[in-house]
Amino acid sequence: MIKRTLTLSIVFGLFIVNGMLASNPKTEGRFDINSIVYMEEEPEIELGFDTADYLPEGFDPYKFYFNIEGLKYIENDEIDLNGSQTNLPLDFNAYAYPSDVESINYLDPNDNVSLDLETATYLPKGFDAFAR
Repeated sequence: MIKRTLTLSIVFGLFIVNGMLASNPKTEGRFDINSIVYMEEEPEIELGFDTADYLPEGFDPYKFYFNIEGLKYIENDEIDLNGSQTNLPLDFNAYAYPSDVESINYLDPNDNVSLDLETATYLPKGFDAFAR
């Protein structure tokens, strides 16, 4: 019994030591991420017709046809508001922090709104919205 316990203790101790020495960063080399070979497979797409028939002659998909340097940049610092400032109060500030919570108007979509309008006067006689 003592021999068996001693043998199991030694084997268990060797497993623990092996686990501790298995991942020693000092003995392992540095891993280079660029050493991984990445294989990208491009799927072949079959459209059912030849696309070259619909492209201009001499078309090169890798040629850059647009020159961004040819665009003229117009710098206009002044924004025309088309007189919208006349409809605002004199002390209006769109970026002002609300002074109190009561100044925020919140409309609840579940509120029942009464318009005081009788729609029956505008509908034909005998109109039933649920009739087929």
